[in-house]
Amino acid sequence: MKIIFLILITVYSFEVFSSNENLPNCPQYGSHPKCIKTFGGSYGGKYIGSVTNGQSNGYGVFIGKSGEKYDGYWIDGLRSRGKQTFSDGGIYDGDWGRKYPNLGMHGMGIYFYPNGESFEGLFSKNKPAAGTLVKKDGSNLTLVYSWDWEKYKGGSILFGTLTYPDGTTYEGEFDKYNNPKDIKLSPSDDGKSDNKSQSQSNDIRPVASGTGFAINEEGSIITNNHVVDGCEAVKVHHKGETYTSTMIAKDVINDLAIIKVDFKPNYFFTLKEQDPSILDEIVVAGYPFGMQISSNIKVTKGIVSSLAGIGNNYSQIQIDAALQPGNSGGPIIDLEGNLVGVAVSKLDLMTIVEDYGVVPEDTNFGIKSNVVKNLLLGNSINFSSSKDYRSNNTDLVEKINESTFFLSCWMSQENIKKYGDTKVMFKNP
Repeated sequence: MKIIFLILITVYSFEVFSSNENLPNCPQYGSHPKCIKTFGGSYGGKYIGSVTNGQSNGYGVFIGKSGEKYDGYWIDGLRSRGKQTFSDGGIYDGDWGRKYPNLGMHGMGIYFYPNGESFEGLFSKNKPAAGTLVKKDGSNLTLVYSWDWEKYKGGSILFGTLTYPDGTTYEGEFDKYNNPKDIKLSPSDDGKSDNKSQSQSNDIRPVASGTGFAINEEGSIITNNHVVDGCEAVKVHHKGETYTSTMIAKDVINDLAIIKVDFKPNYFFTLKEQDPSILDEIVVAGYPFGMQISSNIKVTKGIVSSLAGIGNNYSQIQIDAALQPGNSGGPIIDLEGNLVGVAVSKLDLMTIVEDYGVVPEDTNFGIKSNVVKNLLLGNSINFSSSKDYRSNNTDLVEKINESTFFLSCWMSQENIKKYGDTKVMFKNP
């Protein structure tokens, strides 16, 4: 899973003002190209630079009482892009979030830790999100972070590529302490490593992904058959933890599968009792494009457009909510949080363009919940039907977050070759 970033480290053309005795005080509401402003309180300090309408705008330097220092550009009183030296010795050079002041480090940048390590890449809400961590021993770790402050008080790496100083690499999952889970080193290109026995064709690695969701409190998870087909292991990722699943049942014709994990989810989806109707409002949840964009769950909203799929397939519904690779197996729910269907497919762009000469828009499909019900009944798996109360947005978001999971498909090299034309594989796992 290669993540390539172009970082433009800011080179500032202004000198830090070493002498400011003759600088005027910044006007409270006016503008000045170079003035000084003093702040009181616990977060007090001094700003030297340009102001517009009484706010820091353009280039300026802020020196705080605690020893922090920001040297860079400002927009409407908020940091825009610049170099921040923190009181603990850490240094960040890059973009800052300006939509809300508390976003902090937000965008592309590089952070130099006090212990000598550095992280270069994408930051989100004051935390590293995806990029390369250069460790003290010289190793490089290209990774995607998933943050769960409540549980771990820090970031947990989902997938990553760790390159050791001798050129050997580890690709795969990391545990909650950010250590590689299954050590399988691959030899470096220069042949220095003799760990070839650990890179045999029967080693498995993550090659594709999809979405699944809890259908009961016992750990039963619904997804598409094509998500799990050919996988030698299907792993379920939730809140920084990874669970290896067990296959329970498959419905190849309707493209459904049931897997089970050894944990009890806090929430699960109930099946909607009534059949869907045209114009019913729905929400789709899942992990489109896997972790390439971000590790957070994504939702799209739309309506039921038709009560049949392609070729008058009445086991499916057509929806206009967006679906992308990685959404497969995700829940389609109503605004009360009840399961209406399972995301399964969208029209093939090239086929429609070739046959009809137009680009298809908002034409996606899901498997009806009554088909899911039949699969559950046939395998004696517990489930619940829809309840009478209406969820508010907060309840619905919590239910989606707690009940919907990222699934990774792990394969050996042999199966990768076998299924490479039938599954959407990672280009750079």
